[in-house]
Amino acid sequence: MEFSILKSILKPKVLSSFVDTWKPGKSPIEKYLPYKTIPALTYEIVLSAFSRPMADVTAYDTSYPRKGRPKLDKISGQIPAIRVEKQMSETDLNSFLQFSAMSDPDTEAVISLVFGDIIYCYEACKNRLSWLGFQALSKGVISLTALNNVGIRTETDIDFQVTNKSGASVKWDAEDTDTTKPITDIIALCDLARLSGVIFKKILMSRTSFSYMRKSAETINFCFGASGSAVTKYPNLSVINENLVADGLPAIDLIDVYLQFENEDHDITNLQAWNEGTICFLPQDEVGWVLNSKTAEEAFPPKQVLQEKKDIVLISKWSDVAPIREYCAGAVNAFPALKLSHQIFMINSLATSWAG
Repeated sequence: MEFSILKSILKPKVLSSFVDTWKPGKSPIEKYLPYKTIPALTYEIVLSAFSRPMADVTAYDTSYPRKGRPKLDKISGQIPAIRVEKQMSETDLNSFLQFSAMSDPDTEAVISLVFGDIIYCYEACKNRLSWLGFQALSKGVISLTALNNVGIRTETDIDFQVTNKSGASVKWDAEDTDTTKPITDIIALCDLARLSGVIFKKILMSRTSFSYMRKSAETINFCFGASGSAVTKYPNLSVINENLVADGLPAIDLIDVYLQFENEDHDITNLQAWNEGTICFLPQDEVGWVLNSKTAEEAFPPKQVLQEKKDIVLISKWSDVAPIREYCAGAVNAFPALKLSHQIFMINSLATSWAG
């Protein structure tokens, strides 16, 4: 391991300035699972039980009614490592030298070569966390297989203890849209949850599921009344949400996140972060966290490595010789955790039961 070949350009101040001034947007998962730093790699989360307690009416000069303390459910686990690396070959470095030697170099090309790998590694780490978080929110479990991960492969699902799962009364993708009942399903689940003290604030679904919902005759009539049969344009998200909220029902957020997975053979597959068909009901936007902790490289940085941290991602730059190579890596110790898993309800809209 040697100092970065680009050290003359990526001086610590230059790298630090780039990282400080570079303002990437928030990851989509942060709305529901914001980042939370913890001091250790192991964690234990007490699952919140939704409660609206009431005191009692009593006579004066009597003892206070003592209430019971329910058993606390907990989820424990270990935060894994999220890692990615990009390599610049001798050919890439020669291209950089040619760009630099031009009297009028292509600035964007130079910036892409020098800083492109930094942006790639940062976004790759954040995108993996979005995928993990949305898998947890749309399936209640995470499965790491050869089709979605290089590294750890889970023999059994990582379970977030989301037990309130069911199917639709009629499949939302039924050919006859006069038979589908998305509004009925939403109302029924909201009513069921209220019996256990849970009131939903948000519904999450994919754009495909929403497309089935908006084409349903029931949805059209729900939004446009008796005139719905004559409507030639399906209600959009704004119209449906306006009507849902007006009836005391939760509004819909569309989750439309596609990410690129590169396997061991460097074949790239587009993966949808959200499990297609799942309709997820949340009591509030934030239902847990993406837990993260400091990496060993951050605590004990090698002398030959240029390092900067952006948000929760540690960026490292270094090189090797014979053959000459330049490397960039992104690292974060992080994993999603659902604190309100007992208050999350899910419907498989493509089947009449959760298992299909």
